[in-house]
Amino acid sequence: MMNRSFKTWIGVLRLWSLTASTVPVLVGAALAARDGRFAWSMLALTLVCGWLLQTATNLLNTYGDFRSGVDTAAHPPTAPQLVNGSLAPRAVLCAGLGVLALAAALGVLAAAWSDGRLLVFAAFGVLGAGGYTTGLRYKYLGLGVPAVFFLMGVLMVCASYFAQTCTLTWTAFVASLPVSCLVAAILHGNDLRDTATDHTANISTTSLLVGQRPARAIFYALHAVPHAVVIVSVLSGLLPAWTLLTLLALPLSIGAVKTCVAGFRANDEIQIGKLEGLSAGTHFIFGLLLVAGLVLAQLCR
Repeated sequence: MMNRSFKTWIGVLRLWSLTASTVPVLVGAALAARDGRFAWSMLALTLVCGWLLQTATNLLNTYGDFRSGVDTAAHPPTAPQLVNGSLAPRAVLCAGLGVLALAAALGVLAAAWSDGRLLVFAAFGVLGAGGYTTGLRYKYLGLGVPAVFFLMGVLMVCASYFAQTCTLTWTAFVASLPVSCLVAAILHGNDLRDTATDHTANISTTSLLVGQRPARAIFYALHAVPHAVVIVSVLSGLLPAWTLLTLLALPLSIGAVKTCVAGFRANDEIQIGKLEGLSAGTHFIFGLLLVAGLVLAQLCR
């Protein structure tokens, strides 16, 4: 019984998704190392903070989608623990708030250890996690994709960099943009898959607000822009040539775009359902290649 309960909680935490918060923290730390300011202890602390914020979001999202009617037994979500009754809604809500409080506490610790101004980043992170589908519930207002673009891209990369260096640079911001696009593509792929159920639940997502054809165009752009940003940044001298390693992830982006085109052309729910996972894989591989390129640039100086 205890083993079953443990597996149930592991499922609702969605630990497999934590690559989404790992990548931006690693990119920020790699940029800091390239600038000669890096501490393993701070990397560990910022990674844990990022994981806790995303885990809190996952838990609160499961609760919020269940309460709003987005997740139902007829359309089981990725984390079905509430719709199948294996967990109580209140338990998931309390767990989410508890993890969020722990993330906030570690954010305060990181600020005390690094720079008090880091609290601004921490506050945005906590508010973003808490308000996704609970509180402000900005996802249901069609703000999910732009918010994730900012919170899990620009904010996390810059926060990781700032925690190490106590400063911000234009390079850190630009390097965050490809990460921002691809993490936003993960959520947007999810929204494209769930358009019908979200409409039935009477909520707004970015896809529903802009319409199906523009929504697909946004998905294509979120996969194309990261590669263009890296190429332009290398040509302008903003990023080292080694970061062109990220072009090795281009076939993954092309594959995601082709799947989107084919899925909607044939109205194939299975194909459309792959967009979230394909985007997550692209985000992870692209991010690792970007980190590798920054590290190699430092080692080969």
